Amino acid sequence: MEDSKAKELCRIGSSLFTKKLPYDSLCQDIAENYYPLRSDFTRTLQLGDDFTNQLMESYPVQARETLGNAPSAMLRQGDWFSIKTGVEAIDEQPNVARWLESATRLYRRQVYDRRANFVAATIEGDHDWVTFGNAVLSVGESPDRDHMLFNAWHPRDCAWMLNEVGKVDHLQRKMKMTARNMCRKYKDKVHVDVKTALQKDPSTEFNIRHIVLPTDDLYGSDKAMRRRYAKFPYLSVYVDVDHETILGEGGLPVFNYVVPRWRTLSNIVQGFSPATINSLPDGRMIQSMARIILEQGEKAVDPPTVAKGDIFRDAVNMYAGGMTYVDVEDDADIRKLFQTIETGNVSIGMEMKQDVRELIAEAFLLNKLFLPDTREMTAYETSQRIAEFRRAALPFFGPIESEYNLPLLDVGFQLAIHNRQIDFGEIPDELDGAETTFTFESPLNTAEGRALVASFQESVQILAGASQFDNKIPSTMNFAKMTKDAVKGTGAPADWFNDEEVATEEADRQEQVDNLQKAAAMLAGGAGVAQQVGDAAQSLQKAGIPVA
Repeated sequence: MEDSKAKELCRIGSSLFTKKLPYDSLCQDIAENYYPLRSDFTRTLQLGDDFTNQLMESYPVQARETLGNAPSAMLRQGDWFSIKTGVEAIDEQPNVARWLESATRLYRRQVYDRRANFVAATIEGDHDWVTFGNAVLSVGESPDRDHMLFNAWHPRDCAWMLNEVGKVDHLQRKMKMTARNMCRKYKDKVHVDVKTALQKDPSTEFNIRHIVLPTDDLYGSDKAMRRRYAKFPYLSVYVDVDHETILGEGGLPVFNYVVPRWRTLSNIVQGFSPATINSLPDGRMIQSMARIILEQGEKAVDPPTVAKGDIFRDAVNMYAGGMTYVDVEDDADIRKLFQTIETGNVSIGMEMKQDVRELIAEAFLLNKLFLPDTREMTAYETSQRIAEFRRAALPFFGPIESEYNLPLLDVGFQLAIHNRQIDFGEIPDELDGAETTFTFESPLNTAEGRALVASFQESVQILAGASQFDNKIPSTMNFAKMTKDAVKGTGAPADWFNDEEVATEEADRQEQVDNLQKAAAMLAGGAGVAQQVGDAAQSLQKAGIPVA
């Protein structure tokens, strides 16, 4: 039974990897021009290889490197994610907000555990995302089940299928494993050839595939196995491809591979990078231009020469202090017998190359991914510049947040809950049955917050001016909500806001204080009037005027 399942899984995987060979060839071409360290899709790189020996110009590589560093530098700094329900009415309740902040801190501690490998994995994934439009990451737990573990994998080694809603739910990953490690990990399940290799050469490598797929795909007709994995919608299977045997399998509560795709096309399961696809002709052309300009520069510094053959029988010694002996007639002009060749203007080539560099910079958004400085701008100018920034940055930041960061954190969060790696304590009743999601602090959200603050300031100025003509106009606005939204826009933490009950009590207490102050003022005023009346009565009596 296991052998038939293993053969079927190997057959499916071989078909998937065969279908993606043209995509691997495209990625190889892209990598050779933009990402030399990753140029091993169709060839093998060895330590010590000169990865860039085919390049004459480094600008395309540097442009890609800059954009590849942007997701981590601009989207994952500080407290960049928060756990939310996505329902504003629930998230804004102070007791819920405080619990969500506490849960966020606990989960962030797991993600950024130094052993979890989150930073290294996402940096590698970022560069694959920017270069090829595809990254492959996985979330799991350490072998000792003590902490989370994030890994990034080479897109060359992975092939996948999509389900009916366009999400990856079947992935096969190639890997090598030595006979020594196979016998240690899987013991009696290994093939006899592996045991033989262990005795002869423990370092002998065999082809293994790690396959994650829906449980129903493998055991849809097996009632016993469906009962066994009733709580696990996915399976993790390790297969010895060389011998078509299953080495091990286990249930998964969630599909633990995350395959973000930047630009997708219908009927194509792989993603594409607009940055490299759009600028690939420029990347090729600038290498040719750089070679030509280099040759032209060498000619300009050390120009080619021509000389009369019957006089200059040997090479002319052009080095410093060089002497060349020639036989010429007394009245002959040496300049007519020997001259250099002018080869053109190098500056024209430099100008052309600069134009291509600008096109590459445009493709990699290097002139757009900077939040504008609004310190010396009016509210209107600020809103316009922020809107301009959002339009330029959204095509890049938007997919990263929705297709990359969100699924990666969500998978890790679900696994952390399932493995009981996080103790969240008592959950508020308002969160009973509510689903969780993530919100992000990014330049886009910062721009939105600044827009709220700018709108608040501009609105207050308008209302202040209008109130000079009609003092009833300010009462048409909800200043409490305006202020609260503006304060949120500055990034204020949730524990700055009181519960509704506490806010009501504070308001009632302040009202009582105000009433007491008014009463005291009235009493003080009344006492002064009584004193004045008493003094006046005494003065009238002294003057002989009767007082009733």
